[in-house]
Amino acid sequence: MRRTSSALTVALCGAALGTADRADAATAQCTPTLPTRYARPTATPSAAGFNYGSAGLRVQLGWPNGRLAAGILPDGGSRATVEEDGSIHAKLGWWRGVPGKLRITGRRLDAEAPPLDAHVPAGYGSRGFQPTGLVFPSAGCWRVVGQVGDARLTFVVKVSKLPWH
Repeated sequence: MRRTSSALTVALCGAALGTADRADAATAQCTPTLPTRYARPTATPSAAGFNYGSAGLRVQLGWPNGRLAAGILPDGGSRATVEEDGSIHAKLGWWRGVPGKLRITGRRLDAEAPPLDAHVPAGYGSRGFQPTGLVFPSAGCWRVVGQVGDARLTFVVKVSKLPWH
């Protein structure tokens, strides 16, 4: 009987390690999108201040190495906040080169999670600058897709919580 218990314990531990290894491999495979050019944000938003995308739709990817760390930074600032429910909220600026309403969707690539929630406020016209709020339900590797008319932009971001949060 003892021999069966030992074999079962080894099998269960091996299965658990296999699951953890697969999760680690999926996380390691997250390749965040990096800006395609250098762009200095300007006091008055213009297409030149957005560093990733095309003439139809651009975004300002300002996270170091494509990694969005949520929480209070050592200097007191933040790039994203962790909400009471554990979700992560970040602001992101877009530039619409074509007319229309910006729609944003997103999904986690490395694990099951509810979809990204995006807030696109009205009042910014049909072209040009569009601020947004993105709510990631959990940390992980996320693909975000923005679309205005036929213009479509996709990027990947690795979302995490700062360890002291």
